[in-house]
Amino acid sequence: MNEIIVIEGALAFDSWIDEVPHLRAHQDEDRHLIYEGAGIILDLLIKTARNGHVLHVGGQVLPGERSGRAVSDLRVSLEHGRELSHTQTNAFGEFTFHGVPNGDFDLSIKLKDRHFTVRGLSSNEPGSWRIEPSMALGAD
Repeated sequence: MNEIIVIEGALAFDSWIDEVPHLRAHQDEDRHLIYEGAGIILDLLIKTARNGHVLHVGGQVLPGERSGRAVSDLRVSLEHGRELSHTQTNAFGEFTFHGVPNGDFDLSIKLKDRHFTVRGLSSNEPGSWRIEPSMALGAD
């Protein structure tokens, strides 16, 4: 039986903490996050809707330079309390969830033998989050 490896994504960029390049349009309510881990990059955008009561969560899974992994048709799961939603990435590794209740949630992306996870996401203030550069970028 094959063992599934769980990769915890490390936060590399948070638009609420880091300076956003002037070339990108930016709204203070939207939150742009980038996570890295074991050769996988997750580019994530969290937008508030309906007076901040629900969220639209979208992102793109990008393989690192040496990973050689396909990013299409990956299963992406969003867990919010007891609710669990799933979607698939498109040919470009993009995915979206609409109407997510505001509050903490977890994302998991299922690769062949690995799960890339990000826990405790929200549209709330970042609090004491730290940016931890990933030494595993591009590694397998």
